[in-house]
Amino acid sequence: MPKKYSIEVKQTPPRYPPIGKFEIERDERCINCGRCAIVCVYDVHSRNEEDPRDMAEPVDYRCKGCFNCIQECPREALSIRESKEYPKLGDSYWTPEIISTNWYQAETGKIPVSGAGYRGPFSGEGFDSMWTDMSEIVRPTMDGIHGREYISTTVDVGRKLPAIEFDAHGAIRSSIPPTLNIPIPIIFDTLPFGKHENVDEAMAKAASYLDTFMIVDADSEWFKREGNREWGIGNRE
Repeated sequence: MPKKYSIEVKQTPPRYPPIGKFEIERDERCINCGRCAIVCVYDVHSRNEEDPRDMAEPVDYRCKGCFNCIQECPREALSIRESKEYPKLGDSYWTPEIISTNWYQAETGKIPVSGAGYRGPFSGEGFDSMWTDMSEIVRPTMDGIHGREYISTTVDVGRKLPAIEFDAHGAIRSSIPPTLNIPIPIIFDTLPFGKHENVDEAMAKAASYLDTFMIVDADSEWFKREGNREWGIGNRE
């Protein structure tokens, strides 16, 4: 059995300020006691880095609307309201909730969890139409003891046979095509927009780190340069 697959992720600062569902306002009644930073589990509130005696402006997009900071503020200096920009995200199909959860996933490398599953049209362009929470499941055994069953994420990439033929002795008679084994069902594809060499390089490094593959444009300048330097194939016709 292959070992359990785990991917180490690191949070990446957003290129653009994300748009959150709520807006937090701190008024002049604030005494900089820091109580809001203590009770908030989403890092909305923090001390000012330049002067820790003061509170920094709330990071609105991280707010989940739990109202902990509102209730715990001793001076009632905090107020919360719905963002005016959030409902403008997306359209009737790509709703603001879907865009914000995928934005969060891209920033943190984590899967956004909603209830018992991942609701919404997570399929089509850019999505693989599959459940990603496959690490392990819990089910009762015959003796009533709940155990954990391991589910492998390893897949074989290659041409598959519709059926396998055997001879009279039970040996495989079919010609089995070669396959490649990857530990996770993920292959990085070329981006459908723009030319971003730094993104191509990041995807290539991610594919190498995860021991999977990346599809590249053989005519791109990045591949010609990096392919020639790394593998000696970039300048071949």
